[in-house]
Amino acid sequence: MSKCIYKNRLGRAGESAACDLLESKGFRIVKRNYRFERAEIDIVACDDRTKLLLFAEVKTRRNKNFGEPLESVTPAKQANILRAVQGFIYSFPEYSGHDVRIDVVSIMSDGKVFEIEHIENAF
Repeated sequence: MSKCIYKNRLGRAGESAACDLLESKGFRIVKRNYRFERAEIDIVACDDRTKLLLFAEVKTRRNKNFGEPLESVTPAKQANILRAVQGFIYSFPEYSGHDVRIDVVSIMSDGKVFEIEHIENAF
């Protein structure tokens, strides 16, 4: 199996684990892997009760050889995420009255066990 296929499979598994976590906290998953022009965000979720629209970037790693997962959310990546957030609100005006929060879900996994850290208001 190629490294790229394994990486994609691990990333998808991490995103699914993050969705499960957010749903357990009362969020409804609105979109996964939302793209606006060249900008992308992993998860868009909504808490209908509080009218909170959550944008979550998920970073999944097998080890810390390249640092903590959170460290890969660089200023350039943050700018990309902000463009995706603006694009989503522009494209779906029904959410324009919601409060917005951007979180990062950091996941360490060996492919079977997930160690998840949910960082609210990450930037």
